[in-house]
Parts: sequence; structure tokens; C-alpha cells
Amino acid sequence: MIKIFRLSILSFMFFFCFAANSVKAEYVSVRSDSFSIGYTDIVKFGDKFYAVGTDGRIDCISKSAEKITVDKSSKYKLNCAYSNDEILIVAGDNGIILYSTDGKSFCKSESGTNKNINGITFKNGLLVAGANEGTILISKNGKSWDTIPAKIKGNILSLSANTSFFIGVSDSGEIFKSSDGVKWEIKDYNKEYAGFNSYSKFKKILATQNSIVIIGAHNDGTPSILFSSLGNVWVERIPFYQDEHGAICYLTKKPNGIAYDSLMDEFILACDNGELFSLPSCSKCNKYKKISEIDLNAIIYDDNCVFIVGSEFSLFTQRL
Repeated sequence: MIKIFRLSILSFMFFFCFAANSVKAEYVSVRSDSFSIGYTDIVKFGDKFYAVGTDGRIDCISKSAEKITVDKSSKYKLNCAYSNDEILIVAGDNGIILYSTDGKSFCKSESGTNKNINGITFKNGLLVAGANEGTILISKNGKSWDTIPAKIKGNILSLSANTSFFIGVSDSGEIFKSSDGVKWEIKDYNKEYAGFNSYSKFKKILATQNSIVIIGAHNDGTPSILFSSLGNVWVERIPFYQDEHGAICYLTKKPNGIAYDSLMDEFILACDNGELFSLPSCSKCNKYKKISEIDLNAIIYDDNCVFIVGSEFSLFTQRL
């Protein structure tokens, strides 16, 4: 449940100065005629973007927002993607992992599991994937994978990494961290913060060099946004913003994806019902924008632009 501020604090908020020169954005919507559930993730590989989704669909998207389906060989839903300079990896239900070195043809990896894979990340030459039932997979090349023992109880929903550590979240409220991808320190966030912060159901985690953000929802469906510097202590950030009339409002829709704009030093959330929410370092300068009625599932920042994908295989771009 969103915490209620004392009247004195609310009074103070009405007097703070909201950024007068808001970032202008241009939105381009590209809609598919498909009525399938849609996209689940998006990454950049080479000079193009790749979005994955239901029905095993992998679409290549140009910077001008033109898209073409490059693979649909998997009958399983694809949940996540990862890329670096050498390889593009996508993964999903029933342990499916596909890889490509050119973005055109995809080969099947030997994952060694039939559990749904929900997240992939990379650090120091090691790929780490997270799946249901606390399953951790590791690989050096993305083509063959090994399962390592971990005492994670829930289904792993998301993984991220910076130069110092891997970090992930599960649907059991666990936050787990590792310096090598093999030995994991696991904490139960809801148990540790019971009585201090509202119960949270996690959705996604993103680690940058200086900050870590977890997004999800509380039991009442309101957004849950947690910040940490090292992944040890977590602070909940209340998603309030000022509307065009100067009134204090709150984000109410569930966030599904996170991107980081390093130039502006802000995190951008893609939410249900076509809502975007920006979280700069100044907590009083949050920004809200509604761009569609479509649920937004994933977002990526690149070269002063964000690409956002969602349900019904919809694509939106925002030029900053």
C-alpha cells in the first residue's frame, strides 16, 4: 500500500520547483495485426534491436522502427533476451534457449532443463540464466549450459549484473547476489522488511554501476519501486509526480520493464496501460507520460532514444 505522507510533508511538496523544461518526446506507434499476447523483452544487437515474445517470435527492428520477423522456429513463449558484441541469446518456456551470431539465423542451445527461463545476464565472461524453481544455469559461450545448485526457493523472474556482482529476484520475494555466478547469497526481502515496507511482489531488476532498482507491485496492486546502492539495504521510492496543474499525483499502474538513461541519470519504467514513469536522481522531479492504452512490457535506452515493446506486438519509440 502506498504510504500516506503527513500533512506537513504534503504541504512542502506543493512548493517545490518542478522542472520547467521537460524533455520533449516524439512517439511512433507500430502496431501488428496479430492478436497474440505480444512482446516480452527487447535488446540491441549490432545496429538493430531484437524483440521477443509469444509464439516463439523474434523480430528485428531498425532504428527507424521498421520491423521484420526473423525467427519463429520455437513453439514456446520467449521471455527474455541478452546480447553483446558477439552473440544474441533468447530464452523462454520449457528450457528453450536460442542463439545467433548474425541476427538472422538461430540455433538451439543445450540448456539441460525444461523449466521456464525468465532472465539472462552476463559478467566477466560468464552468462547466467534464471528459471523456475530457483534454477540457475551458467555458460561460457551461450551454446551449452550447466545447472548449478542454488537454494533459491521461488521462480527466478529477473537477473542483472554490473562489474561487481550478479543480482536477481524471485517470485518468493527473494533477492540473491553473487560475485562469481556460482555461490549465491539469498535474502528474503519481505521477511527482512516486514513492518517497515509493504509486501512486494517482484517483477524486474536492473543493476547499474551505482544503483540497483527492483520494480513490482504491492498486494493491493500499487507499484513497488526499491532502490539500493550495493544490494544490501533497500529503500522504497514513492512514485509521485506533479501533473500539468501542479497537483500531486501517484503512479498507479504496474511497472513491467526498466531502462537506464545514463546521460540524464534516470531510470525509465514501462508500465501497464501505456504509461511511462521516469525516476531521476532527484526524487521530487519524477515524470509521468501516457503514450497508449497498450500494456508496455519492456524498454531499452540507446543513443538518446528509447524503444518500448508491449502487448499485441506493439512498438513505441521516444526520441529524447
